[in-house]
Amino acid sequence: MEVNPVKTGLKILVKMFSEYPQYKQIWPQFRAIPDSSLMNAIELRRHASVYMCGLGAIIHSMKNENDLAVQMNRIAKAHIKWNVHRAHVIHMLEPVLDIVRECNEGKLDAETEEAWTTLYHVIANLIEIYRKKK
Repeated sequence: MEVNPVKTGLKILVKMFSEYPQYKQIWPQFRAIPDSSLMNAIELRRHASVYMCGLGAIIHSMKNENDLAVQMNRIAKAHIKWNVHRAHVIHMLEPVLDIVRECNEGKLDAETEEAWTTLYHVIANLIEIYRKKK
């Protein structure tokens, strides 16, 4: 996934938007873009880059508990302002698992799937925790 993160992020986002086209309304920069043009839109490329940078920051901070807490909290707080909810994050999981599987020659072992699932559930839960604190 790290070889070409923007391309990977684009695949994840396009899979999510094809399954949940209404999610395009969450991001103001995507609303005016026709679905047929979304894949090639610079706005989607930018968001794919931001998405993968955030994901990378979380993954690379896993060796240090304090750094991980900072990254997870930052990601959760950033999503609240866009009115992203737990379900939105959970719906990102399947496209991510599809891409992980694709990057591993069609294979996805139970441990890897559980790790990704746990990560997305923790992010989703943190978003709701911070939303309640507002």
